[in-house]
Amino acid sequence: MKNIVFSLLFSILWLLITPQLALAQDITTNNYSPTNNRQTRVVKLRPDDITTIVATRGTFSGNVNGDLAVSGFDTPNDAVTWTVNAPKEDDYAISIIYSMKDIRNIEVSCGESVIVVPSITRTWEWRPFHWRQEFPETLHLKAGENKITLCLPDNQVPITSKNGKANKKADKFIADVTDAFHLFSIEFGTPKARKDQLARAKEIRGDASWMKEGKYGLFIHWSALSHPYHGDEPRAKWFQKSVDMFDVKVFADAIERTGAAWITFTATHKGFYWPAPNAALDKIIKGRTSKRDLLGEIITELDKRGIKTLFYLHTAYNGYEKEFRKAAGANDADLNRYSENIEAILRECSLRYGDKLKGFGYIDGSLSYDYPLDPWWEGWARAIKAGNPKAILGFSSNRGPSVSPFSELSVTDGGAKLYQPNMMVIGTGKQLGDVTPVWWCLMDEGGWFAKKPMHGEIGGGPIRSTKEYVDFFQKMAEKEIPVTINLMMTADVTDEHPIFNPECMAVMEEVHKAIRGK
Repeated sequence: MKNIVFSLLFSILWLLITPQLALAQDITTNNYSPTNNRQTRVVKLRPDDITTIVATRGTFSGNVNGDLAVSGFDTPNDAVTWTVNAPKEDDYAISIIYSMKDIRNIEVSCGESVIVVPSITRTWEWRPFHWRQEFPETLHLKAGENKITLCLPDNQVPITSKNGKANKKADKFIADVTDAFHLFSIEFGTPKARKDQLARAKEIRGDASWMKEGKYGLFIHWSALSHPYHGDEPRAKWFQKSVDMFDVKVFADAIERTGAAWITFTATHKGFYWPAPNAALDKIIKGRTSKRDLLGEIITELDKRGIKTLFYLHTAYNGYEKEFRKAAGANDADLNRYSENIEAILRECSLRYGDKLKGFGYIDGSLSYDYPLDPWWEGWARAIKAGNPKAILGFSSNRGPSVSPFSELSVTDGGAKLYQPNMMVIGTGKQLGDVTPVWWCLMDEGGWFAKKPMHGEIGGGPIRSTKEYVDFFQKMAEKEIPVTINLMMTADVTDEHPIFNPECMAVMEEVHKAIRGK
């Protein structure tokens, strides 16, 4: 009898705590997951700013599904619904980010307030592969909780592929424009809040004119996963040693030979290891900073030679550095802590180096990985400008539209392509916003950095001919479009071996002669 009673009590207790355990586990998962607490999450709208909500944080109805972007909007009954808490009763301007080759009506509703608009026509040939559409009408929300639903009201026939599975895979949403509707996010902000945000962004806008004057610079991926000239272990395994042995003069000599007017140096990449003191980072997680201020030494040495320094930021979103993301708050139910932690790291960095640091030219993964966490982009921008009001920054739009109006540079991964920015999508009110057109690309066969042991060979050399590179740099200089080209570098920076591929250095010396006349 006692055993029966005990079993009954245990079963009742298990039924009571299982949902709570599931909820606790759900909150700590990646925000791309469609099961990320989406049926219980209430999103608080910021009163004086734009609030972004990825589609996967909504409740799905009908055939709607997805982990990155949601699809399956085959009939009017297929929808996604978000629960938001409005600070007061007001009219909200709505925008969405999506991909779809077809032209169809899109409906967003909240109670009796309904907006129906046709999807916009894509008029550009290349990126962005998903884009932002701002609705001309506003949606009326009451104070407190509101349920907002999005659907395609005219869809009656399911859009299926040949194998019968609805729509294309979600990963095509990033790789190319999708046939069927793939929704990434919805954005809320009163018309006044949107207008005021643009005004504030304009007030603190940095000065990128020196990049046009300088014409070209170098991108340096000194990654946590970079390998040494000889050796099998990535730099993260010997982080402190890599910082201590870094010969700044050898590095600066090589940069000077290329004629680069600036460098964009990875303060962090593929793992949050910071080669300098940073108390804000130490508060988040121990063992990720160095006593030696290598970043400061690089800035100072290059500044003596008339070469400017920008930093690159990677917030460890790639899955390699789960420990930092968790410690920083990226998995919290309330994401404010994450945004504030990154802001604190950036502010301390800016104040440490002042006007010698020209900003953060490339903040990677901004749209694909940090945007879903709805950080306060303005706070990040103001932190970067804390020590240098003229500092510039670029939030990476990846393969989509702009992340925030607080970005001064067009930032996307150009790979080995010698393209110029798509001018059709740059400008006030356009997909990439009011940014300075710049181009980012790489030269080495093998990519941005040495992902595998080098065994005495730095990459496979230049992907293209010297003439192609010289012609490209001349063309971009004539059009006043700054280029930042990446050279693969060894993790161990010493005078014992080359730190860049000699063939790539030879190409850059020819570029130097052609552009600088030296």
